[in-house]
Amino acid sequence: MSRASKITLGFSAVFAVASFIGVQYIQDSEQENIRQGPIKDAIRMSEKTQKKLLMNQQEHEYQQKLRKQYEEVQPLNGKIITAEDDNQNAK
Repeated sequence: MSRASKITLGFSAVFAVASFIGVQYIQDSEQENIRQGPIKDAIRMSEKTQKKLLMNQQEHEYQQKLRKQYEEVQPLNGKIITAEDDNQNAK
């Protein structure tokens, strides 16, 4: 065998082994990503739920604050005023 053919054979063998190792590495990393998918999704959903609960709590506190402000201006007496009552008061 000539020197050029030996070098070509050597490079081909190194390239084949490197390709095999590269493909194995890529497959292992993809497999790990697939395993981590549901875990990441559960964490994401939990964070989303916590954020929604926090927003609801802030909205509730804001509504309670508004209710107190409005009750100071016009207290609630629990009486329901209908159109008939309003017409009788106008007479």
